[in-house]
Amino acid sequence: MTAQKFSGIFTDRGVPLVVDLDGTLIKSDLLHEGLFMLIKKNPIIFFQYLVWLLKGKVYFKKQLFKLVHLKYHLLPFNQEILSFLQQESESGRQIVMATASLTTVADKVAEVHPLFSKVYGTEEINLKGVNKANLLLEEFGQSKFDYIGNSVADIPVFICARYSYIVRPSRALKRKARKIAGVKYIWNSSQSVWDFIKAIRVYQWLKNLLIFIPVITSHQFFSAAILSKTLAAFFAFSFIASAGYIFNDIADLNSDRGHPKKKFRPLASGKISLPAGVILMACFLLSGLIIAFQLNLYFLISLLVYLAISISYSFFFKKLVLYDVFILTVLYSSRIIAGGLVTGIIISSWLIAFSTFIFISLAFVKRYSELMKVDKESGLKERRRGYVPNDLIFLQTMGIGSGLVSTVVFSLYIDSPDVILLYKHPKLLWITSLFFLFWISHIWIITSRGRMTDDPIIFSVKDPTSYIVFAIILSIMFLAT
Repeated sequence: MTAQKFSGIFTDRGVPLVVDLDGTLIKSDLLHEGLFMLIKKNPIIFFQYLVWLLKGKVYFKKQLFKLVHLKYHLLPFNQEILSFLQQESESGRQIVMATASLTTVADKVAEVHPLFSKVYGTEEINLKGVNKANLLLEEFGQSKFDYIGNSVADIPVFICARYSYIVRPSRALKRKARKIAGVKYIWNSSQSVWDFIKAIRVYQWLKNLLIFIPVITSHQFFSAAILSKTLAAFFAFSFIASAGYIFNDIADLNSDRGHPKKKFRPLASGKISLPAGVILMACFLLSGLIIAFQLNLYFLISLLVYLAISISYSFFFKKLVLYDVFILTVLYSSRIIAGGLVTGIIISSWLIAFSTFIFISLAFVKRYSELMKVDKESGLKERRRGYVPNDLIFLQTMGIGSGLVSTVVFSLYIDSPDVILLYKHPKLLWITSLFFLFWISHIWIITSRGRMTDDPIIFSVKDPTSYIVFAIILSIMFLAT
């Protein structure tokens, strides 16, 4: 059995075409979608709802979908299957949906794409496996329908169908399907390594290079012991951050699916299932905590605090005007603090003040650039957390002001007694002050022209001008040492 194209695989237009919903017509599972939406709605009370399972899966589904309301038009539909169903429907073929999801829920999916002459779903019994096979036998008869499914649970249906076509088959399903006559493959696409790499956002690990700042500013970058600890801390922080990104993607499924770019993320698009995402998140979370535990207690605590703040940001603070900016600043600064805790390097108040103001400026850059790209007619309040177009001037003023203050702080630092302990020619640092001011101005000009990406730090890493400026700054600092 090999993968086949949709076009032309069915020859008898008089035979009804039955399609499964979860994992077939859509790349996700409505039960999983509902569960995670319920957890997001109230993560504490959710555990009280687990008692519903004691009354059976059907009862659990009914209670669950009374509390959550999915955005059915944003579900990750399998466009290849959807196109084929539309083609078959236009040719006069009867298209039927048969799913273990509740009938009331399946009807709402069918309303999005009105192709189905009949919709069969769970009502009093869970319409899955043998139950689904019996219903289709009663309705159409043995070998009197064709079926598109994706699960091992569909095997009783495959046996009853004339032809069956499998969507994204697992290894277990492939193995068992070989023994069933009439089973063919439609789409053999599976989750790729690249999908998982995109989900953990490896490129975002660049932010965690901030952990090395205490090593650089204290001039201890030639100590192998300190560098090895910092490198281990970098990976621990990166693993925890990746777990946080996955968590955030799960929490923001609906909003991401309504976004022109974020809808292509692996979890939002259904390339990675929600259970697989949870497993991946748990693996990275556990790995990060194990590394942190082996370093020292203070670093472990800082990592847990970062995780708690990150989760609270995803659930709550990112929806609050100004709070979100200052929480982002804390998340940026926590990386520098963690770098000091893991190495035992005392972070000066000058570094804390400088980093705080520059990160506030970059946080305002992030919000300003997002707000600029939002169409006034496209659900502004939901997608941009309460900011309105009139806030652009305020965000720009606060951002530029904070950036200028960071330069002032650095200039004051040059004349402080602390500099003499680290630099032989501190007066050279005045030149770096000028370049910091240039860089802040450059970032804000790029932002005001609408060319800033969603993350200014990631933009800076890829920006040639930033490369040149920071190379000059580091060179001057080296000469001043």
